[in-house]
Amino acid sequence: MMKQELIYQAILSTLAHEATAEEQQIVDKWLHESEENREEYERIRRLYEKSTAPRKPKQFDVDWAWKQVSDHTIHKKKSWFLSPWVRYAAVVTIVVVSGLFFFTDLFQTDTLGRIDMAAFNEPTLLLEGGDKIDLSEQSFTMKRNRALIKNDADNLLSYEAESTADKGKIVNNHLIIPRGKTYRLVLEDGTKVWLNSETELSYPSRFTGAVREVKLVGEAFFEVTPDKEKPFYVETNGMDIRVLGTSFNVSSYKGSDNTSTTLVEGSVAVKTANGTERTITPSERLAYNKKSNQVSVEKVDTELYTSWINGVYIFKNAPLEEIIEKLQRWYDFSVVYQDETLKHTRFSLTADRKTDIDKLLEVINYTSDIKLEKQGKSINVRKQRRIQ
Repeated sequence: MMKQELIYQAILSTLAHEATAEEQQIVDKWLHESEENREEYERIRRLYEKSTAPRKPKQFDVDWAWKQVSDHTIHKKKSWFLSPWVRYAAVVTIVVVSGLFFFTDLFQTDTLGRIDMAAFNEPTLLLEGGDKIDLSEQSFTMKRNRALIKNDADNLLSYEAESTADKGKIVNNHLIIPRGKTYRLVLEDGTKVWLNSETELSYPSRFTGAVREVKLVGEAFFEVTPDKEKPFYVETNGMDIRVLGTSFNVSSYKGSDNTSTTLVEGSVAVKTANGTERTITPSERLAYNKKSNQVSVEKVDTELYTSWINGVYIFKNAPLEEIIEKLQRWYDFSVVYQDETLKHTRFSLTADRKTDIDKLLEVINYTSDIKLEKQGKSINVRKQRRIQ
């Protein structure tokens, strides 16, 4: 694998139109290796364009920063030239990749969906500037950028804006809910959000301007405070949702080809990645499959898609694979199917989050010819032998 520093040098030279034939070849080869590399290139390109755009002078010593980074990360074996603006972009790129965010306005967009959930045991709030707050530790109240942030012992995080909220810097917060956990959030405008396991939400500490916008990876249920002058937007991977005041569920997990919106009240306008725009009404569920690029809308029992906010999963004639996938987020286990066809066996089941996983498995085993055997943190699924 190419050395990281060599790749970044070649990319930056390419963006500055100063690349040698060898550097261009390095970049082309790296881009063809994977989709992740191409996405990384796009992030670096955006950073470069932002850093080279005209801006007010900042109290930031680019030459000194470049020297610090290069002394500790890049030991060049050849002499090469970078203009001041390219060095500026290089500093931003390398620091962001390393997780040291000099420019806080890049914090949310570059980390959402790229967090290693396994590194978190409890719901965690990431603040711009690098502060990481474990929400399970205790209740607290803090003041940040003209907003009051409160956390209580009942898994509720809330924001309140000061009367001078129309002035001052707006900062983004990043809420991470790991596997096996759920949390509730009240945004500065009063909008309520329930966050399911393995979910990330990026949002401003307070809303200003003409719109209210949040970004989601995972699953969340929203009760949006009505405001006709400021529509509310939820951005996910593959779907953008526009609302005025309504309640709806959004599911858009990392690694899944499926993104969906289920409407309980009001109306929402949904735009999917393939350019389709639809407005759905209560009890409708819009689903988008990124792999097939297909959109579908159907009438559903909304309780099947929203009951999780009350600590209950309700399954009606659902395939075992779907049941297991959802239970995994609450109970944290891996699964092995001895026969792939078993994934399609259908069940009707109500799973209370407070119920021990062993008891849930007993119910499935008792009502079917499928055997789910739990060994440590793994569940083995096989055909059950019945005594004649």
